[in-house]
Amino acid sequence: MLKILGPIVTSKTIGESYLQLRDLFPFAKKYGFNCLVLCEPHPKSWIRFIYLSQKYKIKPIILYEVSNEKFLLQNNKDIQKAIRHYNKLTDNLNFKKVDLNLPYIKYPVEGLRKICKDTESVSIKESYKYQKDLNFFSQINTFYNLNEYKIKEYQVKNQSLHNLFNQKNLSLEEKSRLNFELKTIEKLNVQNYILTVKKLVDTAKKYGISIGPGRGSAVGSFLVYLLEITKVNPLKYDLLFERFLNEYRHELPDIDIDVDAEKRNELIKNLEKEIGKNRLGFIRTYATMKIKSAFKNAEKLLGYKAELEITSPIRKKENVEKAKTFLEKDKIFYTTAYYLEGLEIAESTHAAGLIISDDNLPEFLPIDRKEFLIVEWEMEDLKVLGIEKFDVLALDTLSFLKKLNAKEVYDNLNDSKNYALLSKGLTKGIFQLDSQLGKTLAKKIKPKSFEELVLLLSINRPGPLESGMIDQYLENASPEYLKKIFPETKGVLVYQEQIMKLSQILGEFAPEESDLLRKAISKKEKNKISTFKDKFIQKASKKIGKSEAEQLFLYMENFAQYAFNKSHAVAYAHITYWLMQEKFNNTSKFFLEYLKQKGLDIDIINEAKILGVEINLPDLRYPDGVNEEYMLTLPMYCIKGIGKNITQIFKNESFNNLEEFFNFSILKNINRSLVELIVKSGALDYLDKNRKKVLRNSTDLLKGKSQQLEEIKNILFGEKQKTSNKPIETSLEDYASYEIETIGLPLTLMKQEGLSNTLIKKYLNNEKIFFSGYTYRNFLVDKSAIMLSKIYNRNLKKLRKNI
Repeated sequence: MLKILGPIVTSKTIGESYLQLRDLFPFAKKYGFNCLVLCEPHPKSWIRFIYLSQKYKIKPIILYEVSNEKFLLQNNKDIQKAIRHYNKLTDNLNFKKVDLNLPYIKYPVEGLRKICKDTESVSIKESYKYQKDLNFFSQINTFYNLNEYKIKEYQVKNQSLHNLFNQKNLSLEEKSRLNFELKTIEKLNVQNYILTVKKLVDTAKKYGISIGPGRGSAVGSFLVYLLEITKVNPLKYDLLFERFLNEYRHELPDIDIDVDAEKRNELIKNLEKEIGKNRLGFIRTYATMKIKSAFKNAEKLLGYKAELEITSPIRKKENVEKAKTFLEKDKIFYTTAYYLEGLEIAESTHAAGLIISDDNLPEFLPIDRKEFLIVEWEMEDLKVLGIEKFDVLALDTLSFLKKLNAKEVYDNLNDSKNYALLSKGLTKGIFQLDSQLGKTLAKKIKPKSFEELVLLLSINRPGPLESGMIDQYLENASPEYLKKIFPETKGVLVYQEQIMKLSQILGEFAPEESDLLRKAISKKEKNKISTFKDKFIQKASKKIGKSEAEQLFLYMENFAQYAFNKSHAVAYAHITYWLMQEKFNNTSKFFLEYLKQKGLDIDIINEAKILGVEINLPDLRYPDGVNEEYMLTLPMYCIKGIGKNITQIFKNESFNNLEEFFNFSILKNINRSLVELIVKSGALDYLDKNRKKVLRNSTDLLKGKSQQLEEIKNILFGEKQKTSNKPIETSLEDYASYEIETIGLPLTLMKQEGLSNTLIKKYLNNEKIFFSGYTYRNFLVDKSAIMLSKIYNRNLKKLRKNI
């Protein structure tokens, strides 16, 4: 006999329901319901609902609600018709109408419903009382088959992988590698996926849009490199194809593409032109309540706050166990937060994922029409339907490189000057190393070659630092046999590929099998690991002895969680090197473009100074800033409160004196405080450096009065002005105060005579120094650097020089 639960509204109907699909099915099973009736005015929950119904062996029934009327969807064809209606492709609602006037089920438990003071809806358990009203659903059969609900994969026509390669110019090693990869790709039937990615990359090239050198394990494929999807030859760096694709892999290969962030939408538009309208769509995601917001909303609902020591996900097993010991009031608070965690609160779009099809997407998939189509099903829903995504990621660094006119170089990446400067910790603006940890590790590792740069990028994470991996590398403490196998890392297991190689060399694993071992270790799959462990130790014992083999496997297990994908690191290290080349050879342009993107900070000032570039205050004559070989003038929009729209006003304008500036007609419509910020920043110093005096006179100047005219008026008409003979002067303290207010840093202090050049040593290496400079508020300043210091009182008004 069917026990029926319905009508159900899920949390995908944002703001209407507290019932998450992940709670619905366990509760339905717990209370003995074996038929669920979903009733919503959209298709957003349908695929996950059907999938989970099959998993829990529960009969699913879907009602499509339109204008308070409910229509029964009985099969795949009905689902497609309803989706066409939802997408406004038809007005036809030729479905069986269901007369159902019952409270909606919107809560997992009764307690949450009562807390929300909802008297119109019910929880799962409370719905028992409506069984008689739902009995007619026992006679209704539904046939939803997700395996048959398909959209056509986009097919790249008139192209074959075999025909794209001229093997005449390849070495024997390259031919062998290519043929092996081709066979694997054909065996797994993923040729079209790879050709589609090539279509995407070729479209970018056609329209002059920058694509990165590669990312992820795809960089390990020689075939993908020959197709010019990636730009790094994997044979040069001994990268493994099996990390990318092997016969044991049960899903499509994953080829992610980095694209110039400023051109990503342009690429998508051009790709749409190439493949056809309505055949390309983004993927829906949801913003959900995390720990903090769940606790905050529980507090609002309950009217009190519980002091619970929970920092990991609320639903984590250890927290559920801990909650059993809570006082009753805290238990209620915890349970409320438990059901709020994961609740959808806003719709969003997948950061990278694209769906590309040969079908017209709105005919088959629910669509939100924005600038581009957005498929209303999440990625996990699309995977259930066998639909794969293509990841196109916006990378700001590619936009930055384009502005620098940087060259993409793949050979001769060992300029000693670049590595020497990076090893000092000059990592500001350098891709993947622009952080305090990156700076620290650059000074520790002191890379001298491209291989060591790859290593630096791979260990630039908290995990390796805490694990002892870095100390092991610096102390050269690995066993000799590991140093011989991996001389580039001094025998330390830094890369995931090294675990694969060890299993092949010492454990005699097949390449495909070695990737299974890597996965099992990284995912901590104990059953699989034990199977591999026996084989590895048995084979490796013959080469290095049983005791050493056992220790090595334990080492592999411990370090696998910190190991990094070498293919990814090698590709990204190229971007890092290109930026090093630009920064250390064209410093002023590098920092000008960088601060346009990211803004001004102390590191920019200090590193520019070390590299011989003086940074000057903003100047109204150069609204967008300007750079020369050893000098950089800040853009106007470095001034706090002055946006790029205000800056544009002053382009192509020139002012020969203050009267001309203050009489500039557009200035009358600008907030007076913004005009004051311009003066305080030093942007008018070329007209008058006495900023305090300019500020005092700014009211009269804005009204069109000049000092000279006032004096003439006084002589002719005998008007007396209240004036002071005391001269107005801008003190050094004024300059410092103004600049901290407007650009955040007291640059004028650095330009005074008689200061030390030692502060930079403190900044770089925390050395003891002889300091003869200024302390003001929480800044230390001399000729060489600016530093923040907590030693000095933030509210100290007097400017002091330490001698």
